[in-house]
Amino acid sequence: MKLKTIILSFAAFLFMQSCGENLANLNVDPNTSPTANPKEVLTSGIGFIGADMEALFNEPSALFAQYWAGGPGVALTDHERYFIEPGDFNSEWALAYNQSLSDLSFVIKNGNDARSSVAQILSCYIYGLLVDLYGDIPYSEALQGDGVDGPAILTPKYDNDLDIYKDLIVKIDAAQNVLANSTGELGSEDLIYNGSVGQWMKFANSLKLKLYVKMGSAGEAVDNDVRTLVQNGNFIESVSDMATIAFDGSANNFNPQYSRRESGVGMFYVASNSYLDVCTELNDPRAALLFNPAGDGTIKGLAQGGINELVAPSKADFSYPSSVAYAIDNPSILMSHWEVYFLRAEAAVKYNTADDSKAMFEAGVSSNFDYVGAGDATSYLDENANIGNIANSEAKLNLIGVQKWLSMCGLQETEGWNETRRFDRTGNRIFTDPATGIFSVPPRSILGAGVYPSIRLYPQSEVSFNSANTPARVITDKVFWDN
Repeated sequence: MKLKTIILSFAAFLFMQSCGENLANLNVDPNTSPTANPKEVLTSGIGFIGADMEALFNEPSALFAQYWAGGPGVALTDHERYFIEPGDFNSEWALAYNQSLSDLSFVIKNGNDARSSVAQILSCYIYGLLVDLYGDIPYSEALQGDGVDGPAILTPKYDNDLDIYKDLIVKIDAAQNVLANSTGELGSEDLIYNGSVGQWMKFANSLKLKLYVKMGSAGEAVDNDVRTLVQNGNFIESVSDMATIAFDGSANNFNPQYSRRESGVGMFYVASNSYLDVCTELNDPRAALLFNPAGDGTIKGLAQGGINELVAPSKADFSYPSSVAYAIDNPSILMSHWEVYFLRAEAAVKYNTADDSKAMFEAGVSSNFDYVGAGDATSYLDENANIGNIANSEAKLNLIGVQKWLSMCGLQETEGWNETRRFDRTGNRIFTDPATGIFSVPPRSILGAGVYPSIRLYPQSEVSFNSANTPARVITDKVFWDN
């Protein structure tokens, strides 16, 4: 299946969603045809998670992480004032389960060793992402609506989020063992690494590190596991290692976020002052690269949720995302080398790994500088982010958390929001503290001062069709690693 066909299918999927498509078959595997080709289905599964990430996951996350604020041309967005309803997440949930995970499940069962292993690793990434956003989710009974492997399960149970993480580690290990010895064909149907087994092994190790570090935030004893993993090495360390899905901007192969916005009212988000204020304080050049100048030639943002407080605002008054963050041919980034370097820096601080925390931290900042075109980061690190001069571990983690948040803007907004919640620790809330935190309270927030969304609501489709199993949920509940 060509990627452009996937994007067209995604557009049709969104249209059906907007027309109120019945999602009773959300957990039914549609890929049971004996003539389906695992090679093409793998392409489909990869393409759909790229579309889901770019067009659906990242947009509300960019608001929750206070990278973007609603600008002129629209009323204050509901998500920005935290008026959120279950139906808001129908599409991202359904595209993950009903399209991507369903396709990958078929490949796991029917592909050769190489394709099956790759599909398993990517499935673990998606399940981990869903846990990070939703907490408990359907897992052990998910995707069993076809009845092929036993009785059909149309209303799957919700598994404990921490238990899912633990099982994902087991599945990744098993997939790596098979992949390391596989001889089956794997090539251009792999939209992420073009059939490179070595690159998939790096991605799998990097994913395990992320899972372990987040489990450690919940008090799990992962010290030895992390130290062994880091000692063995083989992580994502460069642009060529990054897990990305490319969109070349040709007909029907647009970046899905760009396509979704431009098929409607266009890009109406502007720079959030929460982000710009930190960049100003640190003399950080990335703000001027991630956002275009306003009409007066300067980078100007808007207080989070502040658009309705202005009288006759003009688009020329504000800075909109630049082509670095928003373009027809931008890739969908699943995992970057700066993300992995920051994970390694954090692991070094917490678990005394073989890595040097300063070297890993500086590699994280520098690699992000390089990617966005900010040049050499040496002087920036010396003046504003010198982790080597900090003795206190908590202060080091604060610095890692802030720099990781800065690095995700316009590129990995969902992971950026995830990490603002995890680094916002009890007694040390660097983002949401009412007096000293980075985030600002939208003037029309329905949650009140110092209170922010900390989880996604379960989609209305689950509330309606799987009500016996879907847990009660409010937007201030927490994922297991959120302290």
